[in-house]
Amino acid sequence: MPTLALWSLIGLISIVVIVHITSFIFNILDDRFYSIFHIIGPILSVFFFYSFFNNYLISIILTLCIGILWEIFEYCEWKFILKKKKYKPDPVDTRNDLVLDFLGSLIGVLFLSLLPK
Repeated sequence: MPTLALWSLIGLISIVVIVHITSFIFNILDDRFYSIFHIIGPILSVFFFYSFFNNYLISIILTLCIGILWEIFEYCEWKFILKKKKYKPDPVDTRNDLVLDFLGSLIGVLFLSLLPK
């Protein structure tokens, strides 16, 4: 399924670019804006990893690793670049993001299991 890998990678890159440009232009700081992207991103990540490993569990684990690395990136971005209290990551937001990442990966696996082989 190299086509699935290519399209899911293009989708992931597009989402990251769209989210950052939109939040910058409209100065969006509300965490609820980003919630949908913590569902869509893992769905596409599961598609990407499944196309290489052909294993649902490995796809979920690698997707969750990306989610954890993203939360570490957000913290480091605040700690070393932004350094403003209003941008400080909230532990509740981090937890919610990781839960949404997990749910998104499960939805991705569900979609994959429904695809004809």
